[in-house]
Amino acid sequence: MTCRAVMIGFAVAGFVGHAPAQNVDPRIGVIAPKAQLELTPEQKTTILNTVRPADTKLKAPGNVPASVGAEVPPATELYFLPDNVLATAPEAKGVKYTVAQNRVVLVDPTTMRIVDVIP
Repeated sequence: MTCRAVMIGFAVAGFVGHAPAQNVDPRIGVIAPKAQLELTPEQKTTILNTVRPADTKLKAPGNVPASVGAEVPPATELYFLPDNVLATAPEAKGVKYTVAQNRVVLVDPTTMRIVDVIP
């Protein structure tokens, strides 16, 4: 193996670990959010302050659960997180949200599973 091949291998390996809150979904071959996000309390506060649960136009139907790992009904309307949220919480880049049971519910749109709930 040449020195150049070894250097390229190290460069590629260095980039692999740069998406801590995401993984490759073998079904679709793209990076998808993990089953649960690991957001800091500050990131959750930013999301909560930006996405107000009291905003009635964002409320999901009453049959949407508010627990991590639960599946959201396919007809549930999901929304993109605002850019200012993604700037402070890049881990949430692949998720969308809705409001259920007066909580902000973060959903992996590829699996329709809840990855975090912010009270």
